[in-house]
Amino acid sequence: MNMQMMDYFARQTAVQEVGINGLKRLQSAKVTVVGAGGVGSAAAYFLASHGIGHLKLIDQDIVEESNLHRLLGMDDGDLHVPKAEALARKLNSRHPWTRTEAIVETLRTGNSRELLDQTNLIVDGTDNFRSRYVLNSFAAENRIPYLFTSAIANQGHLSLFNPPTTPCLECLIQNSGSNSPESCETLGVNPSTVGIIGTLAAAETVKRILGLTSNLLGYLLTIDLAGPDFVSTAIKRRDDCRVCNGSSSEIVHRDSVVMLCGDNVANVLPERGIEIDLQSLNGKIARESIVATSESVFVYTRQNRRVSVFKTGRLLIGDVHTEEAAKQVASEVWNEIL
Repeated sequence: MNMQMMDYFARQTAVQEVGINGLKRLQSAKVTVVGAGGVGSAAAYFLASHGIGHLKLIDQDIVEESNLHRLLGMDDGDLHVPKAEALARKLNSRHPWTRTEAIVETLRTGNSRELLDQTNLIVDGTDNFRSRYVLNSFAAENRIPYLFTSAIANQGHLSLFNPPTTPCLECLIQNSGSNSPESCETLGVNPSTVGIIGTLAAAETVKRILGLTSNLLGYLLTIDLAGPDFVSTAIKRRDDCRVCNGSSSEIVHRDSVVMLCGDNVANVLPERGIEIDLQSLNGKIARESIVATSESVFVYTRQNRRVSVFKTGRLLIGDVHTEEAAKQVASEVWNEIL
C-alpha cells in the first residue's frame, strides 16, 4: 500500500471495523456480480468504492432507454452498449484501486464454472430464477457464499446463503423447472428499491470479507419502501432439498430462448457454436438500419424491431411477445447474417 492509496481511503480506514488490515483484505478480495442492472450496478458501484481488488461483472444485456433511470452512473452515451462493459468502464475510470472486468455472456449451467470460478463471493443482481438457481447450485457445490437479491416495485429481498452452514435458495423457493413469467413488467421497479438493495448487498459483501457477523446468514430480509418496513424471516432447511443434500439440482433449464424481464425482449442462444465477425455485418446490413456497433455487439433495426447480435451468435430481439416468435425472428436473422 502506498501513501496515495492511504489518502484515498483515509475516511474508510478510520472506521473501527475496517482499518488498514481491513483495507488489505478488501484489496485481496475477488467478487463476482452477476447482473449489471439496477441492483447489480448499485452493488458494483459501492463495492468498488470500498476498494474490492478484483470485481467481475457478468451480464448478457445492453443499455436501453428504459434502463437509464435506475442504472447508477449511466447516461445517454451508454445506450446500446453492453451493460457490463459500460459499467466496467465507469468503475475503472472512477475507482483506480479496483480492477473491474466485464463479461458479456448468458450465465447457464454449462459455463458456470468458467464464469464463476476463482471468486470469494457471488452477488446476485439478476432478474430471473433460471440464473439464480444456477448461481445457487454452483455456490453450494463449491462452498462459495451467495448473496441473493431481488427487487420488484417497492419491495426488495436479500439473503446470504452458505451451505452447509445455512439453507440455500431452493430451501426458500423450490426449483419447479417452470418458466413462470417475471413480474417487473407489470409491477414496475422503484429506483429507490434497487438502490437500497444494491447498497445493502455491497455492505453485506464487505462484512463477509472482513469477517464480521452478518444477520443475513440463514435469514431473508424483506424491505418494503411503501412503509417503510424491514422484516427478517428465518429460512428453514428443507429435508428434501437436492442442493443441500449434496447433489446439483436435477432440474436444469436449457432453454435456447428466454424472455427478459420487462421489455418484451428475448435472449436467443444458437443451438450450435457460432463465431460472428461483427465488422462484416457493416456490409450486410443497410447503413440507415445500424444503431450502434462495438467489438462485442452489433445493434440494428430490422422490420421496426431492435436486434442485437453478439460475437457468439447470441441475439437480443426486441418487440417480441412469445418464445415462438423470437425463434422465428432469430432463424431469419441468422440466415441473413451467416
